[in-house]
Amino acid sequence: MGRPSKSARGRTFWVFGLTVLLLSGVAAIAVTANSWKHDFRVLRVRTQGNTLVADSEIVGMAAVLKNGKLFDVDLNGTRLKVQGNPFIRTASVAREIPDGIAITVTERRPIAALVLDRILYLDAEGYVLPPVRSGKVFDLPVVTGELPATDCIPGRQIRTRRLREALEILTTAERVGDDLYHMISEIHCAGDSTYVLFTAESGVPVVFGRGDIAVKLVKLDGFWKQIVMPRGATQLKTVDLRFADQVVVRWDEGHDVQAQ
Repeated sequence: MGRPSKSARGRTFWVFGLTVLLLSGVAAIAVTANSWKHDFRVLRVRTQGNTLVADSEIVGMAAVLKNGKLFDVDLNGTRLKVQGNPFIRTASVAREIPDGIAITVTERRPIAALVLDRILYLDAEGYVLPPVRSGKVFDLPVVTGELPATDCIPGRQIRTRRLREALEILTTAERVGDDLYHMISEIHCAGDSTYVLFTAESGVPVVFGRGDIAVKLVKLDGFWKQIVMPRGATQLKTVDLRFADQVVVRWDEGHDVQAQ
């Protein structure tokens, strides 16, 4: 084989030179970009998605250094700090060039209030939430009775059957309809693990018993809309849902009624 021609060697040298030039340019751009990023400083931290937890509380938990280098902020570490708040279900943290950090959260929505030595809250997933420090006021059903204090620790999920069944009653009622959910003002957990509901209107006790939660709630919803709402609840003394295929009620007149 012969030696490459001068023209071939020239082309090779030209390609090699161009490659070196391009690589040098890329390296220079990278160095400039890194230098450019180091000039960005954190001047603002904004939050979004929060209604229960105050902006100042989220910013305080994030602990982002003001006037610190924007690209020195540990996004994942900041996210984990924010998610340490029991009311925060998820959080994401992002840089907003040239001078901002954005914290986006989804909060845990309380579905019930737990009445112990203080008022705690419960979300639909069974997480216990601490008292709210904001001005938000909740209109929620309360859970009363013999509640295990050791199972009502903010930030943890409830484990006992009694509380989980009470929670299932409320989450199922919410699925049946908002009217039914808001009709329940209290769930009382009796010592034998049965449940008595009290209605928001007139405080009528509804003996719920245990089991068949969805069936009982659908019966209660239909009975209330078809019988009670036209007549009014002021004369209604008790409702009993423990019997199959019927709702047993007692009116103020003193006689029992079986509503199919």
